[in-house]
Amino acid sequence: MNQAQSVTLDVQATVIEVLPSMGLAWLRDGDMREWAVTKSTPGVDLGALTLGKTVCLHVRSVDGKQFPCACHA
Repeated sequence: MNQAQSVTLDVQATVIEVLPSMGLAWLRDGDMREWAVTKSTPGVDLGALTLGKTVCLHVRSVDGKQFPCACHA
């Protein structure tokens, strides 16, 4: 069995919605892709995320699929 190749990318994204009661925030990057981060995503402080704020989203790419793995303001 082949081992999956993993690459981590840094993506600048803008906060487009914060749902603190659900522990969730939505971000949009420059390519218009939308990303969900949760209160469990490393570096996420939902109380500090505001609409329009730009953050650095660390995205892990594994076998062509991309997953947010950390978020830093």
